[in-house]
Amino acid sequence: MAGAGPLARSALVLVAAVMAHVGLLAHITPAGVIVDPLVLLAVAGGMVGGRSTGASFGAGCGLASDLILHTPFGMSLLVLTLVGYLSGTVTEQIPSARWFARASLASVLAAGGIGLFASAGWLMDLVYVTEAPLVRIAVVTGVASLLTNWLLERVVRWALIIRPRITAERETRSHSG
Repeated sequence: MAGAGPLARSALVLVAAVMAHVGLLAHITPAGVIVDPLVLLAVAGGMVGGRSTGASFGAGCGLASDLILHTPFGMSLLVLTLVGYLSGTVTEQIPSARWFARASLASVLAAGGIGLFASAGWLMDLVYVTEAPLVRIAVVTGVASLLTNWLLERVVRWALIIRPRITAERETRSHSG
């Protein structure tokens, strides 16, 4: 897979996330709710790649989510595209945050993504979405994002072939040494 491009790598990550969601995470229910890894990936995509890449990666996550959820087709696509875009927009404002600050921000963004999904369900009058324990789902999703963001950012960075930025300090040392 070393020579594969970002599209092939991203597809592999999305297929793995869908398989993990359906095969494993559907049976692990902390506080009685299922964690959606595609929301977490959309947030990580925006945080790593910025708003345009986040929107594209979020759209891929949304399309994959639409294939497995029993909601109107395109609802997850719209929501996760917005989640990826907003994650990228917010992260571009604080590019040099430490890992815990980034994980905390990802936690808030993932919980907000659940709120955005619930809002879209409310607008479409989907009773089964709005009657779910939304606060509990948002809290569990936020905690899951807090705990897994460092790993998901690395996976997304690998999938999109994004190299870590070299800081000015490292760059100065390499040129002077």
